Amino acid sequence: MEKETIRFAGAVVAGFIVIILIGLIFAKITQTLPLIGPFIGGIVAGLVAGKDYLNAGKAAVYAGLLGAVGVAFDMMANTAYFRMDIPQFTQIAGILFLFVAIIYFPLLAFLGGIVGGALRHLKGPLTT
Repeated sequence: MEKETIRFAGAVVAGFIVIILIGLIFAKITQTLPLIGPFIGGIVAGLVAGKDYLNAGKAAVYAGLLGAVGVAFDMMANTAYFRMDIPQFTQIAGILFLFVAIIYFPLLAFLGGIVGGALRHLKGPLTT
């Protein structure tokens, strides 16, 4: 049981790191908000989580929620995501974006986690 918990936590952290890194790269290069980061982070979390599809999806949802919280902190610090030139970005628009991100990030991450869990089952169990 302890080994599964450690693997689950590692899956959440790996997915979160991928979401944030892809978000920062997209924000720096394309000057747009990341659209694919939560999905790819969910795939990574699903691959690492293993066990079954539900566990992979659950790890991806937690990674997506952490990613949304990371975007919220990034927004408060006014760094990479929101250093872009967004004309008249008011507080109301910022709060609205956070509500959308709290739904959007976990949902896409969950879909990615299901894909990652399926890829993991196609590949077969890892020997750990």
